[in-house]
Amino acid sequence: MKKLIPVITVLLLLFTGCEGGKDKPLSGTVTVTSELFGTGPYYSFGFSFALAEKVTTLSNPAPDVSVEAAVIAGSSDFVPILSANTLKPSFGLKGEYASENEAIAAFNALTETGTTTWSDMGKPLKANQVWVIRTGDTKYAKIRTTAVGLELTGDGPVARCTFLWVYQPDGSTVFP
Repeated sequence: MKKLIPVITVLLLLFTGCEGGKDKPLSGTVTVTSELFGTGPYYSFGFSFALAEKVTTLSNPAPDVSVEAAVIAGSSDFVPILSANTLKPSFGLKGEYASENEAIAAFNALTETGTTTWSDMGKPLKANQVWVIRTGDTKYAKIRTTAVGLELTGDGPVARCTFLWVYQPDGSTVFP
C-alpha cells in the first residue's frame, strides 16, 4: 500500500500536467473565409491565435481575427477586411509590398510590434501585406497575407484570406 500511493501520485501529475502532450504551435498558415454556416443564428469561422485553430464567431472565446466582406467609407463596392470582436482597435498595417519576396523579407524582419497606429478594421485587405494584430487579451500576432479574394454569390459576398501567422503568447511585443 505504501508503494502504491507514490505511483498513483506520479501518474496523476503526468496526466494532469501535460495536456495530452499537445503544445499549441506559435506559427502556421491558415485560410479564413466569411462564408456563413448554420441555420440561425448564422456563424462563420475566424482564427484564434491562442488555440492555433479556426473557431466560430459564436465561440467563447471569440476568434482573434475574422475576415469579412464590407463596404468601406468612400466606396460602394464590397472589399475584404480583417475584423476583431474586441472593444479596442486591433490592427496595425506594417507594410504593403509589390512582390511576395518583399513581403516575406519584411515579415521575417519584423521582430517586435514597434510603434503602431491601431485601427478598428484591417482594410483594405490585399495580398502581400504585413499586419500586427492586438488580441482581446492584449497579446500580439503578426501576419503576412498570401492570398485575398472576394466572391459575389447569390447569398452575398464571401471574403477569403490566407495568411502566415506568428503569435506571441506571453503578452510581450517581441515575436518569437
